[in-house]
Amino acid sequence: MVAKTFQEQQGHTPENIRKILEMAIFVKPKEAADTEITNIWTATDGLIVPPGYLPVGLTTKDDGASWSRDQEVVETTSHGFAEPTRTDIVGDKSGLAFTMQESKRTTMELFHGMDLTTVTTDSDGNFFFDKAARPVSKQYRVLAIGKDGDGPDAIYVARWLPDAKITENGEQAWSEGDEVKYPATFSAKTDAKVGTSFREIWGGPGLDHEAMGFPAPAGP
Repeated sequence: MVAKTFQEQQGHTPENIRKILEMAIFVKPKEAADTEITNIWTATDGLIVPPGYLPVGLTTKDDGASWSRDQEVVETTSHGFAEPTRTDIVGDKSGLAFTMQESKRTTMELFHGMDLTTVTTDSDGNFFFDKAARPVSKQYRVLAIGKDGDGPDAIYVARWLPDAKITENGEQAWSEGDEVKYPATFSAKTDAKVGTSFREIWGGPGLDHEAMGFPAPAGP
């Protein structure tokens, strides 16, 4: 057996350190006919955004996209043992929070919890909408795509929430120093058809599958 050095054994691969240098978030009202998302990039088509997904536009730089995971644990204790003898995860909820910066219909619908597709504009260019007596509990599919690297080195990582609802909207301030912002928090639920509440997808021409410990792309 040949002795190995610490450097040979440590398994450090700096090339696997990723940063989300660019990001785009898309939303789509949930429909029964929607197809599930399993890939985000092909060599022939490049980056793929399925039809019907609308961009939320620019988001704040400092906040970025905040992914949450709230797990609920139940522990069983037994006489004579100082530690739990059994631990079960009985709840596991995923969420996504971000702050939108563009004032447009998509962001306003998410922030106000309203369907604004029927809003009209008068001859002078005014349009209006009223807060409903009860907020619309609308189901969305949410696709967030992050990018690291450029050109042939580009790597994309996407997270897809197939069944999500807005469960919280932060405060909106009007001031000289800040733009009008639209904070929103999505909570994900398991989609009965897809069988998950959260899916992560990696792709792109710069992806080194071997370095990441995954199988290389299947041949033609």
